[in-house]
Amino acid sequence: MNRIVSATFILLAVILGGCARQKFISTALTSIMANTTVISNICYAKAGQTNLYLDAYIPAKQLGQDPWIELSEKRKPTLLYFHGGGWSSGDKLSRSLLLLPYLEKGWCVVTADYRLLGPGSNVVNCIRDCRSALGWVYANAATYKFDTTCIVLSGESAGAHLALMAGGATNDQLLQADSGFAAPPKAVSAVINWYGITDVEKAVTFWNNPAYTKLITGDEEPTSQFFQQVSPIHYVTQKTPPVLSIHGDQDINVPIAQSETYHSALVKMGVVNKLIRIPGKKHGNFSSSEFARVFDQIFQFLESIWSNR
Repeated sequence: MNRIVSATFILLAVILGGCARQKFISTALTSIMANTTVISNICYAKAGQTNLYLDAYIPAKQLGQDPWIELSEKRKPTLLYFHGGGWSSGDKLSRSLLLLPYLEKGWCVVTADYRLLGPGSNVVNCIRDCRSALGWVYANAATYKFDTTCIVLSGESAGAHLALMAGGATNDQLLQADSGFAAPPKAVSAVINWYGITDVEKAVTFWNNPAYTKLITGDEEPTSQFFQQVSPIHYVTQKTPPVLSIHGDQDINVPIAQSETYHSALVKMGVVNKLIRIPGKKHGNFSSSEFARVFDQIFQFLESIWSNR
């Protein structure tokens, strides 16, 4: 088994950052620290000569002696999270603090690296890798106690685009995982979209940066057909998993129209969905109180889905 490490680095980052509700936060964080084990740098796939790694945050009882931890027999709701960074930067630790609310509730959480844009890698490779990570979650559910009836995908910005594609673009051979994992046996429970790109063609037109567009397409021609193939909005059907989106209405990097148009398509297809607009905010610069309200609504949204199955 891969090296087991403590979640302390996450907790210290928050504590040192300060918080108005220090007593509450300290209690929540120490509970996470006492009851969570991080199994780091698990190789979930190999793309050419590149190993792809993920971290698994698992609820576990600390034993204080060999074998050191004991996993619960009960399977847990599981979040698979993809970092943002314009598909070209960041890693699986980039947004670790966004995992804390799920860990506090006793979830399993998996965060995965994926190939970034660069020589030999375009956005299709990013999508394939994220689908491979999802395949790994299903294939290893028994080992890590993932509840495959409660799998949620999430990410922010480019990572949200990848979460939407991994969860929704299930019928395009171009985008199938390279890892050899079988297709997930069932649809994921939901996707939590933090200000993600849903229409890549409109996004690259808005950004108006030919060099960056070339990074996104790689060796492929920047055609409408290519952009449609990598855009979540072109995969919306009645079978699309429920989606909750969070978006600042003053976002100048990924305009809120990306979420609004996507949710209009979801409504048209009768897909369960919710769009949370954050007034006056840009690309993720939300306050602590806004984050608190959003996470309350995320868990209410998920509970409503699971209670109505």
